Amino acid sequence: MIVFSSIFYSGVNLWNHVNDIEEDKIAGKKNILIENLKIRKYTIILVTTLYTISLVIVLLYSTQLLGIIFAIVVSLVTWIYSDKILLGRFIRRWKDHYTTELLTYIIATPTFIILLWLFFDKITTKTMAVTISMTFFMLSGAVLKDIKDTTSDELAGLKTLAVVFQPKTLLKTSIILLWIYYTTLVLFTLVGVYDISTLIALAPALGLFYATVKFIKNNWLITTSLVKPIKVKIYSNLLSVSLFAISGLLSPT
Repeated sequence: MIVFSSIFYSGVNLWNHVNDIEEDKIAGKKNILIENLKIRKYTIILVTTLYTISLVIVLLYSTQLLGIIFAIVVSLVTWIYSDKILLGRFIRRWKDHYTTELLTYIIATPTFIILLWLFFDKITTKTMAVTISMTFFMLSGAVLKDIKDTTSDELAGLKTLAVVFQPKTLLKTSIILLWIYYTTLVLFTLVGVYDISTLIALAPALGLFYATVKFIKNNWLITTSLVKPIKVKIYSNLLSVSLFAISGLLSPT
């Protein structure tokens, strides 16, 4: 699973960078992909190889045929999300508009989580519960990821979440999604899907509570005064998901 994730995400990230040349130039960035056309071509070959290897790993080690289907789905979705070079010549890449950007997250996130599960076991009620919890968690970060690229994306004519919606709106959405994540931990524990040890992952919610209060007091405006609350939010998120994973490994079921 670790090998698969590393190879697959390397392919996804490289494919995204290769297709973001125009936006990176507008942002004034300098990297080898922008400056060297030959390296760019080699990178495309490398990306294709990484995607192929990922599919082969799933074919060899997934416990169910469904794993292969999900691997194909998540590969296609992430490819179309970034693609301006191949399919992008005929259809708009999904990254360029917030509706298809959201669609990518909604399809790829739960699909990828279930795909990882299928390396070890068949789909169960717990599989779906974990998928729901982690989807909310991961979406909370996804809605914020393009804020730093707002100017270059807008100049490039893109309609991403960060271009269309105000930063304060995206921050509110991220916080709401995180509170829903914590709520799912409680609910699935109460109904017996998660082991009682899962509740330890609720402890970092204190950090999120602190950050939420600070955001509200600052009217959700992202300013330098929110540097500390944002760091607390990030670290508490990482701690919670780590404790969630540990509780899952220690759980008897």
